[in-house]
Amino acid sequence: MDETTPTDRTPERDAAELALAIVSQAAAITQGDDEALDASDDNLREVVAEQADDPLTEKQEAVVSTLGAAGGSLAAGLSSALAEARGVDATVVLGATAQSILAHADAPLVDGAPRADDGRDDAPDDRPGV
Repeated sequence: MDETTPTDRTPERDAAELALAIVSQAAAITQGDDEALDASDDNLREVVAEQADDPLTEKQEAVVSTLGAAGGSLAAGLSSALAEARGVDATVVLGATAQSILAHADAPLVDGAPRADDGRDDAPDDRPGV
């Protein structure tokens, strides 16, 4: 992940980094790429380790890997089902998911919720099936 200072850390940014790591797991699972799955598993552990106040223990790393695999499997299954229903490839759904995560992480907040008028174009997405 990119280098940030402690003042750059926000709960939204941390959540987005974790969510993107799970989407990466889902993409690797969907594609059946063992090397990508190993890399996404390593990335998830790195993201969690960067967000933790103390270094992770071996057991904590194992728990993170297990949760990442479970989250990735769930996301892959849901993305594949949605992709099939929409007649698109699962990577299209996962790409849209990643874009949504980034948009929500950057959205201005008011009392902990995204503002209704955040300056974004609310026009429908013209990509096929998304």
